Amino acid sequence: MSLGGLVLALAFQGEVLAEEFDFDIPAQALNSALKELGRQGDLQILYNPDDVNGKLGSAVHGRLTPEQAVADLLKKADVAHSFEANTLILGIAASAQPMNLGPVAIKGDHFGITTEGSGSYAATGVIINKTSQSLRDTAQSVTVVTRQLMNDKNLTGLDEVMAQTPGITFSQRNFGSHVFSSRGFALEDESYTIDGVAGQGYSVTGWMTPDMEIYDRVEVLRGAAGLLIGAGNPGGAVNLVRKRPTAIPQLSITTRAGSWDQYRVDLDGSSKLNDSGSVRGRFVTSYKDRGSFIDGLQKTAPLLYGILETDLSEDTTLTLGLRHQSADIHGFSIFGLPRYSNGKAVDLSRSTSLAQDWNRHQTRTDEVFSELETHFDENWSGTLSATHSDGAFEQKVAYAQGAIDPATQSGSRLVKTLFRSDALQSDGFDSHLDGRFDAFGLTHQVTVGGNWSEQKRDSRYATVNANQPLDIFNTDHNAIAEPARPAWRSTDYSDKRYGVYSNLRLSLTESLSLIMGGRVSWYDYQSQSAGVTTRAQENNQVTPFLGVIYDLNRDWSWYASYTDIFLPQSGYRNASGAFLEPAIGASHETGIKGELFDKRLNVSFALFYVKQKDVAVEDDAHAGQCLSNDAYGTCYLNGDIRRSKGIDMEISGEPLPGLQTLAGYTFNLTRGSDGQSISAETPRHMLRLSSSYTLPGTWRRLTVGGGVSAQSGYSEHETTQPIDNPGRAIWDARASWKIDEHWSVALNGNNLLDRKYYKATGDIDRGNYYGDPRNYVLTLRGDF
Repeated sequence: MSLGGLVLALAFQGEVLAEEFDFDIPAQALNSALKELGRQGDLQILYNPDDVNGKLGSAVHGRLTPEQAVADLLKKADVAHSFEANTLILGIAASAQPMNLGPVAIKGDHFGITTEGSGSYAATGVIINKTSQSLRDTAQSVTVVTRQLMNDKNLTGLDEVMAQTPGITFSQRNFGSHVFSSRGFALEDESYTIDGVAGQGYSVTGWMTPDMEIYDRVEVLRGAAGLLIGAGNPGGAVNLVRKRPTAIPQLSITTRAGSWDQYRVDLDGSSKLNDSGSVRGRFVTSYKDRGSFIDGLQKTAPLLYGILETDLSEDTTLTLGLRHQSADIHGFSIFGLPRYSNGKAVDLSRSTSLAQDWNRHQTRTDEVFSELETHFDENWSGTLSATHSDGAFEQKVAYAQGAIDPATQSGSRLVKTLFRSDALQSDGFDSHLDGRFDAFGLTHQVTVGGNWSEQKRDSRYATVNANQPLDIFNTDHNAIAEPARPAWRSTDYSDKRYGVYSNLRLSLTESLSLIMGGRVSWYDYQSQSAGVTTRAQENNQVTPFLGVIYDLNRDWSWYASYTDIFLPQSGYRNASGAFLEPAIGASHETGIKGELFDKRLNVSFALFYVKQKDVAVEDDAHAGQCLSNDAYGTCYLNGDIRRSKGIDMEISGEPLPGLQTLAGYTFNLTRGSDGQSISAETPRHMLRLSSSYTLPGTWRRLTVGGGVSAQSGYSEHETTQPIDNPGRAIWDARASWKIDEHWSVALNGNNLLDRKYYKATGDIDRGNYYGDPRNYVLTLRGDF
């Protein structure tokens, strides 16, 4: 198409350029900055990518005309530009001579890597690999749960987000203590980062899960992530991305009321704090008062969050922030429900709780964080990030266990009362340098950096024996009086990890990229109890990464990757008294990724194979000889091999006008050396689907949506009796009505068919948890 013809087709009256808009665009790569310029200034932007690659867009803040905003944005970029009505043309002389354009296209309804305000279930990029890159340019499977999806489905805790994420399986070990797995391998605390910084907390998907009101999105990478986190399981990594301040004033108020007396209110405000917009702030507060379908269970949880951004210069931004979050749970139930001694499920009411009324669980987290980002020129930038958090949790719980005799319908007992008081401290630091350089006529990218994290936990505990029979069919929640706490016993833990990493992306041709990276890690674990100190170290552990991406055409790419990770096994000693060598996990993956419909829809298909070797296994030849491991003297050796293979398929975004979708199917087989599944709760087939459709025309104020979480059944053989959990499909639906420009009201229904099922299974004497019955949540939201 000729430029002259395109301008005639899109021409508007010249007065549109005199209109002022609120702009809030930080300094960043020009390609990304143009997306925000188009969205915030209602502009169509035409350009050849070769004219902007490797160039830096300057910060733009304040109420400006499009011409003023473009002048600020291109201050340091040597790119010619011209306007035709509301169309900005880059890299073309203003003389408007007819010519053919190369690949073009950023329209005003597109959005940058931030998902807030996009209205989309698709993300245009991630930062989980330290630098901003598209999902298509990431040589592993990645899912992004966007702000819009969290809003639509009322996902207020990280545990709720993970339970809705494709490829992720869920198991609940206590109320509020959740464990998730990817490809059959558990995602432990070290697998979670916030804004790319590790060492963020303790039990992050369980007892101290972050509230999602302060986050823009959750990025979930599947497969080994040794380059990012150094040590851990090869299942994946999760990165939470915080909300940032905006120079454009905005305020949102959200109130929710739901089944079982669940209430919540959120307030989120952001604005520039000076005339120029170089100082910006944001404040979020929330309060939750949540009942439960479980008898006697009640939770309150307040939240405070503040973040401040200051442009120290046109190229440098300093960010400071804090978070306070706490929770108080009454009627806290630990260890779940038992089964019959033959492994069959007991048909109990889903409201059944084996807790005593005085059971209680309290947590607190106080976090401060900072980030300094600077752009040295249009090609090079550096980032320094640090986080410190103090936390605590307190527990007093009487807990029950014991399999039920099918003949007598008895067998469960209140075994003990457990008291715990843990003081927690977490610190994390990350520094990296990112750049582009030209060689052999092509542009290449490099990242080098290092990070350090340390978690300290002072754990105090005490127990009181109970041995009180308990009728689980008619539970007495006052069967025993709250006992006096005996003297504390204590154990101090320290877990320190640090390493250096690098990643080089070489453009071998315009279509073919080779990615080479690696990390060298150090690990230092120490515990002290009753005057005895235990220490384990791993030094100079190398974790490589190798990937290749080939652009098949403008929309599709093929990729393949290999990466590994090591898992310290400091809790296991061999017969000679030495700690076991770390387990090594390796991930192989290949697939295709697509960006369709002008990048409104992401599509991916992947084949994966994961192998973890040298995993600890009991050494029967030296049974009873290792009392330093446990009271039974169990010895271990590096002997088990765990394998996982399967298929991942996912789509996210807008497959049809007005329809937003996140859908993923996973086929997964896992096996250990004994031929059994390494994760019984990982189903062979799993489907996660969420969708939302805004009706057209006169019904455009109405949005309807629905989804399903479905999986095949499984059988667990870790106990003397097999434990079966049948397959299930749990459906949900939503309807929202936009009352006016600012207010909307929505009704969500969950488990619409009221399916009775176990969302997690344990063994015959405890650890089985029912999923939520049918329930509803009404939401009123105002955006200003």
